[in-house]
Amino acid sequence: MLDRAGTTQVHAGFDTPDAVPDLVAVLDGSVDAVVWIDDGWTVRWVNRAAEQLFDRTRSGMHGARLAELVPRALQAPTDDPLDDLETSTQRRGAIRRVTAARPDGTTFPLDMSLSPTTAGGWLVMCRDASDRRRVEAELRQAQKMEAIGRLAGGIAHDLNNVLTVVRSFGEMALEDIDPGRPGHDFLRQVLKASDRASALTRQLLAFSRRQPVAARVVTFNDIMRDTEAMLRRLLREDIELSTRLEPQPWPIKVDPGHFEQVLMNLVVNARDAITGSGRISVHTANAELDADYAHVHGVVLDPGEYAVLSVTDSGAGIPEDLRHRIFEPFFTTKPQDRGTGLGLSTCYGIVKQARGFIWVYSELGRGTTFKVYVPRTRDRSEPRHPTTGQIARVGGHETLLVVEDDAQVRRVAVETLTRHGYRVLCAQHGVEALRIVKDSRIPIDLLVTDVVMPKMGGPELALRMREQFPGLRVLFMSGYSDPTAGASYDTVADVLLEKPFSRSKLLERVRAVLDGLA
Repeated sequence: MLDRAGTTQVHAGFDTPDAVPDLVAVLDGSVDAVVWIDDGWTVRWVNRAAEQLFDRTRSGMHGARLAELVPRALQAPTDDPLDDLETSTQRRGAIRRVTAARPDGTTFPLDMSLSPTTAGGWLVMCRDASDRRRVEAELRQAQKMEAIGRLAGGIAHDLNNVLTVVRSFGEMALEDIDPGRPGHDFLRQVLKASDRASALTRQLLAFSRRQPVAARVVTFNDIMRDTEAMLRRLLREDIELSTRLEPQPWPIKVDPGHFEQVLMNLVVNARDAITGSGRISVHTANAELDADYAHVHGVVLDPGEYAVLSVTDSGAGIPEDLRHRIFEPFFTTKPQDRGTGLGLSTCYGIVKQARGFIWVYSELGRGTTFKVYVPRTRDRSEPRHPTTGQIARVGGHETLLVVEDDAQVRRVAVETLTRHGYRVLCAQHGVEALRIVKDSRIPIDLLVTDVVMPKMGGPELALRMREQFPGLRVLFMSGYSDPTAGASYDTVADVLLEKPFSRSKLLERVRAVLDGLA
């Protein structure tokens, strides 16, 4: 019973709530544990939920001190919930987050809500905070990964523009210097370094889930068969690779090249975890997952049907205190010369971008299993893509409109296309491009445009220009897929050219789109 002040009325003349049957029924039916203690901080009554929570019988808790259930030794000195309450002269409610103990020595986080009664003593409402604290930790980790991803994606996008310029002008300079002349080998080394830097930016974009995706319908079996020979070459002779493939694998819609990278990164990570001889197993499977699975395994997912790719090794295992960091970019436990720390973060980003998730299980000394889950698709369509072998030439005489806000990238594209016979108009954003088209009145055969630009981005520009030139072909250049860019470029572009690109790749894609091979 409550008085008008909101405190529990415990009438003088009874020692426990048992004297009031209605109150007992209410408290005993509570899903939260309820402990009634007297002014001496001794337990006088508990409900059924308290027996389950503390794994003690009512008789075993009756007469015990509250400190036996919430030992002071487990609390930080400034967080002791009992000191300030026992010495307080004011009867005020208090909420404390503490650590509780069971008879077998196990501990668990506990939320305690203490309310004073008018007749003396306290009603202590107790709730196991394990799930809440796990969810809070997962949320903090997800927020941290998202923040790191935004930073990595932004840096990689800017670097891709720089690398496009470095690579393209390096290639132009190399064309003008005969082999054996001073500077020829230096330029080749510059281009090699550019390629290595490009690979790093692709990994950063994969982690940030901003890399362009050429998705098509495949199965994990297809990806495994396409990469198995390469995987075996990556392993030492004393490591055995075994496979078990699902007889009827469910299809998924992903970028096959990206998921080949996922598989290779997981296998290489497994290889490096094995000292001496060992085994690596790669399995594929189908799985129907529900909310209970997500709760047990601590993952966020939409219930449904998933294709599964798992990689298991017999290596050293991952220490528990490091597991929450293994997907962070540049985090690695390997020696400095054994990796960049981007392998697992790349896998994480690629899988997340495909609306999937990675689950990790590991035991020290017994190995680790990574399981990749990707939603099953019902889509059977295949996106068009250029076939290099079908392209007979790279130059032409068509009129192209190049729109790019980065002046150096724009110059690279214009210079490259002009050198190979094309008539090229250029603009730094969509608004300027529309003005140029209106003033020149020249029919445009192909629009080559960046995706994200000030004033007007590529997708909107493509839609506006197709109103004037129905059937206009469009080639997008992009360092990443930006969901804030307006209309999805997939609906208006014939093909995507990923930054950083080489001059030969630019010429190949332009010719493929113009010839209808894309």
